[in-house]
Amino acid sequence: MTVVALRVPSVEALFDAWSPEPLERRPLGDEARQRILDAWVEASERKRHPDGLTLTLPVAERREGLEASILAAIRRDMEEMRVDAKRHWVRRALAVRESRIGFLVFAVAIAISGLIDYGAEEDSLSTLVSQVFVVIAWVALWPPAFRLMTAASYRLGRHSFEQIAATAIEIRWA
Repeated sequence: MTVVALRVPSVEALFDAWSPEPLERRPLGDEARQRILDAWVEASERKRHPDGLTLTLPVAERREGLEASILAAIRRDMEEMRVDAKRHWVRRALAVRESRIGFLVFAVAIAISGLIDYGAEEDSLSTLVSQVFVVIAWVALWPPAFRLMTAASYRLGRHSFEQIAATAIEIRWA
């Protein structure tokens, strides 16, 4: 029996700190979700899916009803991520303002580079300036590329979200 076990530093570390949702509907934080997913995928690489997930939380944070809220939130988040990864992965990655700005800066920088380079002599100062704009263009694409790669990774791992949502999840207090 393979169980994925993770120690969580605090209940707050599990969840999106900016979400106004009640705890049982609050989304997991990106780091917590990624750690759970990475541990699940690593355990699954042995050709067997894990039989459960165990999260160990600090006993000082234990209170009545908290365990049920945490379990509900994890299941809800994993189910939402499964649907999101299946249907909206590209749109979600490219709809972010940072991505749109990155594409715009890329296009403008490449156009400026082309205008500077057009008719310039090889090994001139204008070629150097042109190449600076090419570098700026590629750097502008890093955030959109990161978001697209993360979305593609979630798309490929959407079955893991489904498995985690359906698995036995245990909360331990230590």
